[in-house]
Amino acid sequence: MRSLWRGLWLALRHLVGAFRLRKRHPSQYAIAGTVTLAYPHVQPSVPENGHYRLHVAIEDCIGCDLCARACPVNCITIEKRKAPQVIGYASDGSPRRFYLPRFDIDHALCCFCGLCTVVCPTECITMEPTYAYATADRGDLVIRFGDSGAVPAQ
Repeated sequence: MRSLWRGLWLALRHLVGAFRLRKRHPSQYAIAGTVTLAYPHVQPSVPENGHYRLHVAIEDCIGCDLCARACPVNCITIEKRKAPQVIGYASDGSPRRFYLPRFDIDHALCCFCGLCTVVCPTECITMEPTYAYATADRGDLVIRFGDSGAVPAQ
């Protein structure tokens, strides 16, 4: 009998919590009588400081390799070639001295810790609030950011 009362108490607690959540976020629970979200049609709001998909602004990358060295699971692959002179400047004014024909991030390996975003001196690698990118093929989770079109033939 005691476990029955505990189970009922737990169910009531969850029901009250769901109604409180519904009052705090009425736009997400606009359909009358529902407690859960209709996920593909209604997207939940995501926190700004969450760790989601990585994005690289390759035009700001100076090729310092700090992100690849800081990654605990080695999901960042960078191939760089030295340029004969400065090829441009990042948005913070740092000179770009390397061509980056390959800059790949394997999201299947990534643990989304955010260490690569912390160590980047030009802040070109960031977390974007995209979280629904499921796929049936693991190869689709490798995102290629390299600027192979800018590399001169050798």
